[in-house]
Amino acid sequence: MPNKLDELNERNTLNHKDVVKYVKHVFDELDMKAKKFRDECAINAAAHVKPDLEKEKEFYNNIHNIKKLLIEVLERTTEDFEHVGDKNWIKNFKDGVDQ
Repeated sequence: MPNKLDELNERNTLNHKDVVKYVKHVFDELDMKAKKFRDECAINAAAHVKPDLEKEKEFYNNIHNIKKLLIEVLERTTEDFEHVGDKNWIKNFKDGVDQ
């Protein structure tokens, strides 16, 4: 996914790179949250607490799905930025991206 972020960063103009930077910051926070969760699981394992595998699987699936959703929304936003002023373009977001 970082490669996709770099690609979207290249596609956005200088005025709109802050949107990509925001998504990168959210990704960094999600990664830190995953690391904290992983550390807590390791501490529990060291204390001989049986891991809840379903909980771990659900947590990592949620992180992955959030990242995937952010990339999809960023792609659609980038498309709208690229087609500003194109009267034949059907906007991905009804409220537009110029505001």
